Amino acid sequence: MAGRIPQHFIDELLNRTDVVDLIDGFVPLKKAGANYKACCPFHGEKTPSFTVSPTKQFYHCFGCGVNGTAISFLMEYDHMEFREAVETLASSAGMEVPQESQSFTPKNTQSQGIDLYQLMQQVEGFYQTQLRQHATKDEAVAYLKKRGLSGDVAKRFGLGFSPEGWSHLMDSLGDTAPAQKALLDTGMLTKNEKGRVYDRFRNRIMFPIHDHRGRVVGFGGRVLEQAEPQPGNPKYLNSPETPIFHKGSELYGLYAARGAIKEAEGVLVVEGYMDVVALAQEGINNAVATLGTATTAMHLQRLFRHTPNITFSFDGDRAGRAAAWKALETSLPAMQDGHQVSFLFLPDGEDPDTMVKKVGKEGFEKLVQEAMPMPEFLLESLKQQADINRLDGRAKLGKLAKPLLEKMQTGVLKTLLVERVASLTQVASSELVAQPAKVPATNDSESQPWTNDWGQNKGGQGRWKKGKWNKRQVEQAPRPASLTPVRRAVSLLLQFPKFHAEYSMLAPISDTQVRGIEMVHELRAVAESVDKATTATLLERYRGESFASTLLKLANHHHNNIEELSEDEALTLIRANNAKIIDEFNQVELARAEQALENLTRKANLGGLSEQELERQQALKEYVRNCYSS
Repeated sequence: MAGRIPQHFIDELLNRTDVVDLIDGFVPLKKAGANYKACCPFHGEKTPSFTVSPTKQFYHCFGCGVNGTAISFLMEYDHMEFREAVETLASSAGMEVPQESQSFTPKNTQSQGIDLYQLMQQVEGFYQTQLRQHATKDEAVAYLKKRGLSGDVAKRFGLGFSPEGWSHLMDSLGDTAPAQKALLDTGMLTKNEKGRVYDRFRNRIMFPIHDHRGRVVGFGGRVLEQAEPQPGNPKYLNSPETPIFHKGSELYGLYAARGAIKEAEGVLVVEGYMDVVALAQEGINNAVATLGTATTAMHLQRLFRHTPNITFSFDGDRAGRAAAWKALETSLPAMQDGHQVSFLFLPDGEDPDTMVKKVGKEGFEKLVQEAMPMPEFLLESLKQQADINRLDGRAKLGKLAKPLLEKMQTGVLKTLLVERVASLTQVASSELVAQPAKVPATNDSESQPWTNDWGQNKGGQGRWKKGKWNKRQVEQAPRPASLTPVRRAVSLLLQFPKFHAEYSMLAPISDTQVRGIEMVHELRAVAESVDKATTATLLERYRGESFASTLLKLANHHHNNIEELSEDEALTLIRANNAKIIDEFNQVELARAEQALENLTRKANLGGLSEQELERQQALKEYVRNCYSS
């Protein structure tokens, strides 16, 4: 795969990263024997069940079942993608992420040798300086005060000011040809048809837009007070699409709101920058805004990484309802069981900025809690377009609903919605959605005996109750009483890779002789090839594989009902278990030999054996005799 990060780099990165130090920076850990413990950051609990192992470089919660490596922790806790998590750890370790494929083309973040992210940071500083020092700053400061914003909130969001004029920014940061070109590439300067270059933003309050890593990638500018927006000078102006800024994937305020979203267990999506800032002024910090575009699938993907609960806020007028419907259509394919999307419709003429000032923080939060659930909005909107008291009206409702239902992923929510529409239209559910073809059940233990599932956390994602997202109710699945010898070998190898040499005695055994043994051979080879292999380095080799979840479970198995085996105990168990596998192998070989000997004896009675078959018969007799005498 083009651009894949080389495995040897990930191995080295995990060797340089201490998962205890990493997690302790987010969740205070306390020493507990050989490991460290804390209350799990992924579900609510009072008694610590979250364990971090310095030897395995691995964490596991015995309450909710979450587990993984340092990379997994950043992906789960800080909602990072895999590459981003690797890059973050690499930066902390002083390592540069290489690319395995020469065909990989990284995103162009430089122009004329100038780093565009660093340039945008300088631009942010320039605008903030103008808000403090420019001769016309009083007008901008007065506007912010009029909107009810304090200096602290303005500073928290990095608000700035672009003075009236054509070249303030260009004169300050674009004094060379390369710098001017870079400012053009970031959209901070623009060029007209005659080739004249000038500042894009003029006489505006500036709102810096940060990406998911906190880097400034663009700006939104709100023009200072004027009677009506002038042609070519709209009230709100955003940065254009650039190599580092894509409106369809970024959300204003998301980076700053991450902690508040986690605390509130929900996110509020509004339409404007000022709405986000005004809500924060009143103490509501979990709001974000789209950047002058409709909600996109990428927006939803980013938001669902942070919370399963999204509330959209729109005006209650016709335009607001139309915008809400577009958001609903975009949301349907992203909905999974456990996800919840709601719609808050404000009175005509109100927006979150004005509404929160009228009703206060508690009043506004109550409105959010009472927002209309997505299924209710969907059904209400459909019923407004079709008279279900008529046969043809019910048929119309079914026709309108069918393409919407087909967008949804298979799950309980879809089933319930289909049943509700079927009830309204008085037709069978099968008339509304195509029924999935039944796939014959397979027995994993027949294909890979070490991968068959043996219990999962059944707690689910949680539930929405009385306007508050309750954390998942934990129901820990029982652990298996025992493992097959092959599964135990995989489990012990994952937990104690330093003893990989002990498994060399199993090398002559093939998968046809003892099923599942190939996984043991593969893990042993990986452990041999990696310097100071740990549980984490082994597991990261199989991220994304269909059996990765089974490996995670085996990496957490309690052997002999002991939470943490000592190395001596582990070594004794490994040797005893390997002896069992060899014994199993011998039993299989003995059965095969006896069957082959029986076949040859039968053939001899019927018509005799060739010289070669006679030799084979004698060798089998000797092998069977030795097996029984040993």
